[in-house]
Amino acid sequence: MTPSSLAATLGFIALTAPLAALGVLACSLLFTRGMTERRIHQVVAAGLITGLIASLVVGFTLLLGVAPAEVELANVIAIRGYHLDLAFRLDGPAVVLLTLDLLLCGLVGLFSASYLHQDEGYQRFYVLLMLFSVGVSFIATARGLDLLFAGWELVGLTSALLIAFFHRRPSPVAHGLRAFAVYRTTDVGLLLGLVLLHHSLGTTDLQAAAAHLDASPALILIGALFVFGAMGKGASLPFTGWLPRAMEGPTPSSAIFYGALSIHASPFLLLRVQPLLDSHIGLRVAVVGIGLLTALHASMVGRAQTDIKSSLGYASVTQVGIIWAWAGLGLETLALVHIVGHAALRTRQLLRAPSLLHERYQLKSLMGGDLAHTGRHIEALVPAGLRSRLYVLALERWYLDELLEELVRSLSVPLRALDRLDTAWAQLLDGQTEDAGVEVPHEAKTR
Repeated sequence: MTPSSLAATLGFIALTAPLAALGVLACSLLFTRGMTERRIHQVVAAGLITGLIASLVVGFTLLLGVAPAEVELANVIAIRGYHLDLAFRLDGPAVVLLTLDLLLCGLVGLFSASYLHQDEGYQRFYVLLMLFSVGVSFIATARGLDLLFAGWELVGLTSALLIAFFHRRPSPVAHGLRAFAVYRTTDVGLLLGLVLLHHSLGTTDLQAAAAHLDASPALILIGALFVFGAMGKGASLPFTGWLPRAMEGPTPSSAIFYGALSIHASPFLLLRVQPLLDSHIGLRVAVVGIGLLTALHASMVGRAQTDIKSSLGYASVTQVGIIWAWAGLGLETLALVHIVGHAALRTRQLLRAPSLLHERYQLKSLMGGDLAHTGRHIEALVPAGLRSRLYVLALERWYLDELLEELVRSLSVPLRALDRLDTAWAQLLDGQTEDAGVEVPHEAKTR
């Protein structure tokens, strides 16, 4: 077996092992009474460890100079003018994100074994965790952007469902719906960009079409749509309001989503569409500007948070904003290294947060009062007269929630009018009465 064929085989194993584990868990949940907690651990561990080992070996072959592995599974759709292939390319950035995905999902799965012990949604959590892992692997390794979009949607769906994991309380459900609404709003840009890219180049594989890219207005628009599509999951300005609300989910899901992988899918998408960003300098300036402004906003608002998970969430957004700036400047390697380092650090911090608070309260009790503040904070450099105003601005999160809610209310007026018009036309064409909204049988009328 040649090194390239070995890499392709191992790449196939790395992609399908978590998918097989997901299938076992999902079928057990749907068609039986479910598995024991121990059996769930065994299935999840088998899938993630097998995939992780295979991914590490593929990465080792890349270091030895072997060409990136190509894994082609099937042709899903083949119609005139369009085809969708289950095809994956395991190049350097793909293997890095895939390895990070399998490693951190395994760590979170291990942590959740005791954290969610005897919870009624125990197996449901692991099904969603494995579905999320599969979605991230698609984002990491998809050869075409249309398959990447499929993984993108899986990550968004699992994110919303895990925010609403404790669905018996109204607050998690409302916040899960809010996050999902933000995802869907920005995903429209990503979907439109895919459609326009296919019509312009005939393919969504940017590496294959790189020679045909130019600075045409169509490609500039496509690049702008992709940038807009990446803003939702990255909680970029002005879509940061959903992030503190997402902490309603279990701590392990908060760590893997908003500290490690989901939030970093945003800058990773920008790394994948670097040829589009090269089509116009304005796109790169916009990416850098959005990233730096988001970092400023999140750093400022995070200092005014009163709970540790929201504070760590805004700290994650700050770092992701800086990674956006690296991507906009074309510093791909630096951005990738920053993603790996920050994901590992933030996962540890979020998993550690509950016990850290407990230990701090114990230490305060032993010390007989509040602990002394250490270090010099940047707030001390701000003039005293301006400090209180900036604090109020940070506490209100720059009033972005109110601004977006007002915008949604303004847009809902014409949309509701269109909905009423559409309903009226549908009733008219169906022959329904205006009052009841349903067709009245002739026999009933004669009675």
